[in-house]
Amino acid sequence: MRKVFSSNEVSETTLVRDALVHQGVEVTIQNEHSGGSAVPAFRPPAEVWVERDDDYEDARRIVIDTVATLSSKSDTKPWVCSTCEEENAQSFDMCRNCGRDKG
Repeated sequence: MRKVFSSNEVSETTLVRDALVHQGVEVTIQNEHSGGSAVPAFRPPAEVWVERDDDYEDARRIVIDTVATLSSKSDTKPWVCSTCEEENAQSFDMCRNCGRDKG
C-alpha cells in the first residue's frame, strides 16, 4: 500500500477516492472521520492509499487530474462559520463542522 493523496478537507479526499475507484483503482481511506474530531487542533488529514503498489503511478496521474479539476472549479471564496469559525466551500449551505446554516 502507498499513500497517493491527503487533505484536511474530507470532501476532497472523498472526491479523489471516487475518481480512483471509477478508474478501477482499489483504495483505502485512512482518517476518514478526522473532520469530526472534538479537538480542532487534532485533525489529522484524511489519506487515500492505493492497495496495489503497481497502481501507484496511474493513481498519481488520476489524482493530479482530479485536483486540477477541483481547483479550476473553486473560483469562489469560502465562507467562515460564525459559530465555530470553520472555513466552508461557497457551495455549502451549512457548516460542514458544526451544522450551522450559512445565513
